[in-house]
Amino acid sequence: QGKLSLEKEMSGEDVLVEDIEDIFVRGMVKKTDLQSFTPTTSTRSVTPPRRSRPAPEVYAKQTTVVTDVQPRRKADTLDDGVSGSTMLPGTQTVFVKTQGCAHNVSDGEYMAGLLAAHGYKITDQWSEDVDVFLFNSCTVKGPSQDSFLNMVAKAKSSGAAVVVAGCVPQGQPGREELDGLSIVGVQQIHRVVEVVEEAVKGHAVRLLGQGVRPALDLPKIRRNALIEIVPISMGCLNRCTYCKTKHARGDLVSYTPEAVVARVQAVIAQGVREVWLSSEDTGAYGKDIGIGLPTLLDAIVDSLPEGVMLRVGMTNPPHIIEHMEAVARVLNHPRVFSFLHIPVQCASDKVLQDMKREYTRADFELLADYLLEHVPGITIATDIICGFPTETEEDFLETLDLMHKYKFPVVNIAQFYARPGTVAAKMTKLKSSVVKDRSRKVTTLFESYTTFDNLVGTLQDVWVVEFGKDANYVVGHTSSYVQVLIPREENLLGRRCKVRVDSASKWSVKATLVEVLAEAEALPQVSISRTSVLQSPAQLKASNKPLPGRNLPPSSMTTEEDYGEEDEEDERAGNPAFRRVVLAWAVLVMTVFMLVTVVDPLLSCLGMGVAVLWERVGLKSWRHGTEGDRGGGEEAGCGPKGKGKSGDSCCGGGACGDGVCAS
Repeated sequence: QGKLSLEKEMSGEDVLVEDIEDIFVRGMVKKTDLQSFTPTTSTRSVTPPRRSRPAPEVYAKQTTVVTDVQPRRKADTLDDGVSGSTMLPGTQTVFVKTQGCAHNVSDGEYMAGLLAAHGYKITDQWSEDVDVFLFNSCTVKGPSQDSFLNMVAKAKSSGAAVVVAGCVPQGQPGREELDGLSIVGVQQIHRVVEVVEEAVKGHAVRLLGQGVRPALDLPKIRRNALIEIVPISMGCLNRCTYCKTKHARGDLVSYTPEAVVARVQAVIAQGVREVWLSSEDTGAYGKDIGIGLPTLLDAIVDSLPEGVMLRVGMTNPPHIIEHMEAVARVLNHPRVFSFLHIPVQCASDKVLQDMKREYTRADFELLADYLLEHVPGITIATDIICGFPTETEEDFLETLDLMHKYKFPVVNIAQFYARPGTVAAKMTKLKSSVVKDRSRKVTTLFESYTTFDNLVGTLQDVWVVEFGKDANYVVGHTSSYVQVLIPREENLLGRRCKVRVDSASKWSVKATLVEVLAEAEALPQVSISRTSVLQSPAQLKASNKPLPGRNLPPSSMTTEEDYGEEDEEDERAGNPAFRRVVLAWAVLVMTVFMLVTVVDPLLSCLGMGVAVLWERVGLKSWRHGTEGDRGGGEEAGCGPKGKGKSGDSCCGGGACGDGVCAS
């Protein structure tokens, strides 16, 4: 984009503007000029100041920012013309939404943490109270990008400030849908506060500089306080013809082992139980700084205490093959999950070459076979792209054959989407019906087998990290990262347990708790406030306080102060025994209420109905007997000898028809 500067009317030299208001302070623009100031034609190019906050490891020499003055929302101005609270940075509610991979999730957590540290209220609830919308986007597939753009359009119509981040605006900042919006580049997340501050004032700021490594020790609000995603690098060394992420993330930029290990140690002290290493290609780590992946993994493993597990992130085959012996050794470590995500995409060498994946089917099988042999019980996850433009039916059958051979427990299946600006987008696409049919066949094959049946009846160590979607269970993982559902108990979160597997399904296993292993007692427990460290489980149990677990939205955060001694009512409410007593009384009261208000009236009505029916049947029988004795007579509502008007009631409830009693 080049360096932009203020032109001759602003003193004739390049000027570093400390803030947008400095344009007025330095006399560059007279305040009287605002009478004719038109937002659409008054663009000024400025470079905002560096803020006195934790600096990234490396800053770009010059980052260009384009600032547009936009019309203020009506809600921002009070009746007396004074700006409302929404114009004071640090007082607004910011809606944060993240899509995409683990790396993108980590970026979103960092941005939320930075904003919260500067006073902003973070929420994940879309409402009219939101002052700023921050969308962190994914560009891997067309549907995910469309979803992002739809949310942007909806947010713009609300009148709130909108800031976009992630791979979509980084890869295509000139999209029409993003006109007038502030952008935080994927390597500029550490400056999100500056962008939001300017957006609140009505300015559109775009930070898209690359070659920057935001520091790893920035504040964070995690989706799950027990899981930390640590980026070990950004970008990659590949040139895949279908990939749009490369346009956004760029070439490989690795963090030093010292920075990564320091982050791991810091989050463990905060109570984290699972550490996920994330990057666009884990196997390529360190090639730009002369270090190999094994060096980093060994340093991290040495820093892990008992009860904390490491999960190695996604890696493409070409680079990890160089380290497969060392990686197998690390995956066998008792504090490392025996799990690795290795995308194959397609099993045809011809298609892999067209994709520029830089490996063959034989290379993938060499890697998979080695890991399966040397890492007992390993879970290998993979990705499949169905319907690449040059894929023939024979090529597709090779992919099905590979799946038959390995029966991968985890497969991410995707139809091919032509991403704008990629080489593959210029290729002639297959018919949509063909792509969908191949996707269905891969899905059918994947769903035709199960992979966890061998665990039924076995004892497994499980690390519990969250509540399940089904409120009756907590969720943990075995050493092979198999998902385990355990009957819910509040004190299991963050703990290592021994369980007996009772049943297996396609996606998970269900188990019964055998015992809670004790070494986690020495580890700090994470508060749902995401910021404080609570007492150990033993101390919490002694004080009858619940063990906090999965994070709640920031709008409903609680902290240790919420457990004060003076708040005896809240303390009793957190006691499981007290809750059971309250529940029993509630059930009893509801039962009595139902008996009084529903059952008793129902029985009364039933009794009355039986009495009426009995009376009518007896009366009818008596009347017919009397008529036989007397040879007929007049009835109520009927004419002489049973005749009456049509529709009248007569003779024990029958209807008169055609002038003759129907009864």
